[in-house]
Amino acid sequence: MPVESPEERTVEVLLLPKDVDEELLSLYFENKRRSGGGPLISVEKKDGRAILVFEDAEAAARVLAKGHHVLHNVELSVRKPPSKDPCRLLLRGINPSTLTEMIELYVENMMGLNMPDYKLQPLPGRDFILIHLSQPLSKDFEKLSEKISKRRLDGAKVTLEQIEQTDSVLVENLHPGTTPDTLNLYFESKRGGAQKVKEVTMLSEGTAKVSFVNHESLGPILDHQHKLEGADLVVKPYFDFLQPTEEVTSQNSERQDTTERNSEDLSDIQMQTSPPLVVNASSLSSCQMTSEPAAAHVVVEKATEEVMENQTVDTDTLSHHIAIADPVKLALFQRSPLPQNIKKTHPDFTIQIKDDGVHIVGTGRQKLEQIKHTVSDFLCNIAETTFTLEPEKAQFLARKDVKERLLQTMNQTGSPTMYSVSDSKVLVTSLSQNSAQQACSFLKSQLCHFRVPLDTEYEGMLYCREWSEFLQALGFSSVKVSERGGNIDVLTLKGMESEKQAAILQFLTTPIERETVISMEPGMLKYIQIHCHQLLADMDQVSIFPLEAEDVCGLKIHGHAVACQMAEEVLQGVVSSICTRTITVNAPGVARFLGEAECKSILNEMESKFQVYISPKYVPWEPLPHQDIFETAWKMMSHQNFQGVPVDGPAQELKADSMQTDYSGAPDKGLLEEAKRIVSAIDERVEEGVSNSDQLDDTDNMDLYTADEPTSLTDQEQDVIIIDASETSTEGNAVRGSALGLSSNLDEEAQLSLAIQYSMESSHWTVEDEEEQLKKALELSRKMIQNEGSPSCTKNPQANQQKKSSDVSLQEAIKAANTIQINVFAGYSCDLIRVDIAFGKKVTQRQVEEKLEHRSVRNMSDYHRKCLEMIKRKHAVEIQVQGTIITVSGFKDFVTGGVWDVKLLLEKITNSVPNREILKTVQWVVHDPTSSDTTPFSPDATVFIENAWRMKLKTVDILLDNQPHIINFEKMQEYNIASGKSVKISRKLLELGDLESGCTRWRSS
Repeated sequence: MPVESPEERTVEVLLLPKDVDEELLSLYFENKRRSGGGPLISVEKKDGRAILVFEDAEAAARVLAKGHHVLHNVELSVRKPPSKDPCRLLLRGINPSTLTEMIELYVENMMGLNMPDYKLQPLPGRDFILIHLSQPLSKDFEKLSEKISKRRLDGAKVTLEQIEQTDSVLVENLHPGTTPDTLNLYFESKRGGAQKVKEVTMLSEGTAKVSFVNHESLGPILDHQHKLEGADLVVKPYFDFLQPTEEVTSQNSERQDTTERNSEDLSDIQMQTSPPLVVNASSLSSCQMTSEPAAAHVVVEKATEEVMENQTVDTDTLSHHIAIADPVKLALFQRSPLPQNIKKTHPDFTIQIKDDGVHIVGTGRQKLEQIKHTVSDFLCNIAETTFTLEPEKAQFLARKDVKERLLQTMNQTGSPTMYSVSDSKVLVTSLSQNSAQQACSFLKSQLCHFRVPLDTEYEGMLYCREWSEFLQALGFSSVKVSERGGNIDVLTLKGMESEKQAAILQFLTTPIERETVISMEPGMLKYIQIHCHQLLADMDQVSIFPLEAEDVCGLKIHGHAVACQMAEEVLQGVVSSICTRTITVNAPGVARFLGEAECKSILNEMESKFQVYISPKYVPWEPLPHQDIFETAWKMMSHQNFQGVPVDGPAQELKADSMQTDYSGAPDKGLLEEAKRIVSAIDERVEEGVSNSDQLDDTDNMDLYTADEPTSLTDQEQDVIIIDASETSTEGNAVRGSALGLSSNLDEEAQLSLAIQYSMESSHWTVEDEEEQLKKALELSRKMIQNEGSPSCTKNPQANQQKKSSDVSLQEAIKAANTIQINVFAGYSCDLIRVDIAFGKKVTQRQVEEKLEHRSVRNMSDYHRKCLEMIKRKHAVEIQVQGTIITVSGFKDFVTGGVWDVKLLLEKITNSVPNREILKTVQWVVHDPTSSDTTPFSPDATVFIENAWRMKLKTVDILLDNQPHIINFEKMQEYNIASGKSVKISRKLLELGDLESGCTRWRSS
């Protein structure tokens, strides 16, 4: 059982008459029937208030919940005592002559504080001092208090005390003439802190005490800087024991009698550890009936009423507010004829009923006093009585619709009455004890209970959704099925039995049709249709339709409400039990394989074997629109940018064996390829010095590049070596991964091999060869450095972006062919794992690879590499190039087609004229329109134009310096699309030293 704290068992009693002694107070609060309390531990009476400590916290809670207590015909106010202030302590017993510095040292040593952690507030001539802490006290107060009591200060025995939180502040440095209303409005405004003010008391012309409704209001107020009417206000907590003992005046009212009374009350305030109590009209409540009502009115007025007399133009206009804290009594006053009777008797008075009480405004003090006594008599005569019911009946009376109906009936037939329900108790409040008793009898008589026999065929209706909706609409009834079954128990109001019984029987006997939709994923719907078809067939009492529209997918159920709900619950259980998983498969050409009949057969077999449904998430692979890979690759190459004329160096020196600019934006790729060819040339020179017998004995030194190039497809087929054609295994995958890694490092090796090979193999060269190779290496290095700093790649971002987009689109299509995702739906999660393993194994078993070796691989240009990319795209295979070996991997049928196209590509490479040979024999030049000068095209552009010319094309599109051009071979013109200008071009045979015109070419063709 939890330990109850003293605060939970303590109650503070306010407005205590002076003639009430502690014994009478104890007897009243120990009487459970009268006060709701219980046994007391202690009673401490002081200055018009008392502190009660109960043995049980529940007794204290009951006293506080009761709301009003009347003793000696005076209503007492009870509340929880204020909690202790965690940031302020009182050090009592100090010698008034002790120096402040000594007190500071004592506090710091005993409490372990530093100077910024606290502030002292001494008072001259007092034996105590207030300690303000910057942070709440973290130490145990009892231990700290005991420690301080054992240590004297300047020969005096001091004690440490906790003080109660205050709800008031002391405001100083006020502007002369500042009124309480001004302070009230200021502190309740946003500028002053927006805290609700309870009372403002003027202590002097420049000082005031402001009390707030909540203790918590002090934090925001003290943290705020305040300025009012041009004066900077000084605001600090207000404690009664810190104020001078002289009398203070209150300026809340300008009436002399009120001022004198307030001065007497304030002069009697003793030093205490709780904030001062302000009595106002909010403490007014009802009182019990006594034999001396006239005396009771006088005492109630003095203790609970707040008179607000506002001087207006008419000095006889008076106002008065009677606070009524109990909302039940306020409602009774409003329902009673008393307000109307007062208006008829005193037409010059206005009665306003507000949330917190009754406000009276009119002229004539005598009439006002008469109305006040009338209202007070009415409130004092209000009586309460209680009775107990069964919990079910008590809850029925508490229902909003039932309560409104009963209160309306009682108010029409008798005196106004109100009632409230708590657990099983009903509290009835009326204008008199007799009317309250009559109301109790009336409430009991209005409860009517009856039973409706229930046939077995209708029992299912009681568990469907329509039954719950029917009961909510029934009204004035509480319906439940009897515990033994066979009956429906109904609790309703008197006179409604027949109506409710007929409504219930009509609902049970009327067939109700229902239509509902169970939403689900399309794959889940297919799974249910395939593997749960027998379950759907057995639900013959309802109609089930599949919905496969774009906006809704699932099952629509139509039929009788009971059968429909049962089918819905069963199918909802099936849907929630279905497991789903997305399986990702990565293998060359797997997306193309997914559309093959063999793959569909495999999936159907697994669906039947594992009782699952397999749905491809997406199938991104599509056949290549144009099957001619060479034409498609040529069109893609024509979209790349060429330098119009060479910037530096000899015009006919090729920067790369292929077209220079690549889609990835790497400008030095052609230079790296040239470095690779130089390394190959170096290898050829080295290999020429090796004997044929050594080549046969040592396969590591075999030269794969020195054989003569074949001139026909037959020769090529003889030179192509098929290294391997086997199914892929784990080892095979590892080999392909290793080859890919070697290929990725090839560019770096090309840059390093030139210097290494030159230093290691220079002894095999003649003096002329050595000078020639060194010259090439130096020139290549110079070109690579220039390319690194060349801004040509950024001249036209749109053109670069277009080239990049087309290449990215191709790469995405190639990558998409190697990945698929399938959604699997199953009844058990283990089946999902089995499908994942089985399908992966089926795919792996069908993977093969073939290797082709040919010396012409080293002569591949960018165009030929683009052809390889198109072969990948066309056949959905993976192609790796390493040295002179081309590896084609993927599904067997796809690899066969890919290998055939690779052989055609090798034939094309073999029969093509090397770019270097083209540049040695042919030069394409542009004629200056203003002079007879000619400017040669750049090497890359020359190679491209010459290849188009050899293909006997009439025109060809080309990007020169990021600008679109058209080369017209019939007219031998270069047309700039952007400017609309044309210039003449010529083809020069360097060996013959002449220019070949377009007409000659076309005539010869």
